[in-house]
Amino acid sequence: MKSKFLLIAALAIFVCLPTPAKAQVEPGSFNFSIMGGGIFPTNLYINNGFVGGVGLGYNFTENWGLEAFFHLAPNLSDRETPAGIGDNDIFSGRLNAIYHFGQGILVPYVTAGIGGIKDDRELYPNYSSFTVNAGLGLKFFLNDTIAIRLEAADIYGFRKYSYEKVDERLNAPLLTAGLTLQFGGGEAGPCADSDHDGVCDAYDACPGTPLGTPVKSDGCPVTVEILLDVEFDFDKDVVKPQYRAEVEKAAIYLNNHPNAKALLEGHTDSKGNDDYNMKLSQRRADSVRRYLTTEFNVDPARLTAEGFGETRPVDTNDTEEGRAHNRRVVAIFTE
Repeated sequence: MKSKFLLIAALAIFVCLPTPAKAQVEPGSFNFSIMGGGIFPTNLYINNGFVGGVGLGYNFTENWGLEAFFHLAPNLSDRETPAGIGDNDIFSGRLNAIYHFGQGILVPYVTAGIGGIKDDRELYPNYSSFTVNAGLGLKFFLNDTIAIRLEAADIYGFRKYSYEKVDERLNAPLLTAGLTLQFGGGEAGPCADSDHDGVCDAYDACPGTPLGTPVKSDGCPVTVEILLDVEFDFDKDVVKPQYRAEVEKAAIYLNNHPNAKALLEGHTDSKGNDDYNMKLSQRRADSVRRYLTTEFNVDPARLTAEGFGETRPVDTNDTEEGRAHNRRVVAIFTE
């Protein structure tokens, strides 16, 4: 009953807690775990019961780590004796390699290793053996330091227990839940940064950014988006005189940010076929690019034009007003 309650409580916390913006296994970090749950011996006539454990590990990389665990399952009764008679105290130790799959808030993992186990029996001879074990689990990071941990594992003893009619090796599956505390690592851990933007390659969503480019925490360039209120007549790509001030917004931004470049996105409404609209949107983007270079002397090398056709509407295409809004150009600036 205790083990079921702990597992249900851990799952409830797992579902209800808010999701952090960023957390992961940190290279070079230590972790301390405290776990509780159930042990389910499949032989040696030992009943199921509660098991608790503590572990200490080290993460060499964001994927690979090493972990030592100690478990205690106290007062497990023998199946073939009256209730409350024949207590077993099972002690086990494990030294495991652990492999984490990927990075992020939810990190599944597998673990395997060697160890030893001892069953201190009240009515029968004690049992001890060298063991191997394997398991799989999941870490749910609440923040950079604390993670909820769920794990299913199996411990297998090599030595047979031979007593009267029993001639078996101990097999003891575990189902546990608990908390892992991570400390150290991060900046002290290994970090390859091939584009020298200050973001480790393992977490860099935009590798290869030019040297000196300001980037966000995910390694992607800082961007500024300005909607140029330049609307085009149906099936036209001419920038009308009344929109000069709108196009000038892009020129002003580029003048104030000499290292910035602009991507000019052209768009259409949904009338016409897809291929034609893609070409029309490209002509609109080119038209704004040409306007910036001829009217405001912007260096053409700082401007890129790309058409997106009707694929990114900002309004309904069911009304004339909505379609007019969709016939537009957007300037996206990066530095």
